[in-house]
Amino acid sequence: MSRTKARKKLTVGIFLLLVLTAGALYSQPRKYQVITPEVRLHLDPDDRSPVVVSVSRGAILTQASAVRFRHNWIFVYYYQPEKGKTLAGYVWEPGLRKLFPTVNARLIYNGQAVAEPRELDFSQDVDFPYLWGMPKQKLLEVEGQPLGVDQSGETEVLQYQREIMNRNCLVEYVFIQNQLTAARFFILDTFVDNNYYISDFIKAKNYLGQRFGLPVDDQTIWLDSTYRERREYWGQALGAGLVEFRSSWLVGETEVALVLTGSDNRVAFVAECVGQKYKTFFSH
Repeated sequence: MSRTKARKKLTVGIFLLLVLTAGALYSQPRKYQVITPEVRLHLDPDDRSPVVVSVSRGAILTQASAVRFRHNWIFVYYYQPEKGKTLAGYVWEPGLRKLFPTVNARLIYNGQAVAEPRELDFSQDVDFPYLWGMPKQKLLEVEGQPLGVDQSGETEVLQYQREIMNRNCLVEYVFIQNQLTAARFFILDTFVDNNYYISDFIKAKNYLGQRFGLPVDDQTIWLDSTYRERREYWGQALGAGLVEFRSSWLVGETEVALVLTGSDNRVAFVAECVGQKYKTFFSH
């Protein structure tokens, strides 16, 4: 087999993994609890930046990006139960305490909930248009103009929306110093029954196991074991943040991981991968 064909097959396999996955192998995104009387979420990683919201001691924040900004600044989400909405901003990490590990994910809700989702289409011919280290302009030539751009210092994230393998996805390409270092995929579909997310996870993990062999890490983490022996309630446990699923592979020059988690009956099913040679750009 030629090197070009081998690379394309590997690329397609990685893409299939990314469409359904989350949580980078090179990092373990976390949830945090506020331990100071108050912290402030800012629009930018700078205490002079406008304040999005002030959060009191005891509140829980979810890490939204494995990338650290200006050393001790991290990008987080904060869910306001009294208003039923989620806010995002940069926060100064020393005012927080790490809780249990969780996924590097956005909890996204998009459109009408689906009662019976279509089957995942593993036969879809997908050619993922990236090489680690490629400049932004090269990606723009292939993907076109993004729906959104998030920039902070030397980090720039280009966002696209795509339908992949019968799932509506948000695709993010992460550039640092104008080099493609990571890619993220977020499933936007909302299912009525959370058990469909678990079913998708298992099918994707089995398929990828056939392609790439056993994962280097494979965990089902129960934060509360109440429903562990009652499989019919796993969807409820997932939505309540009581269980999360993780599997990860090392594929050539790329580290990838599959993670499924939830909170407040919202499920995060996303993917992240990173070029191994660019791991030093990220903080663990």
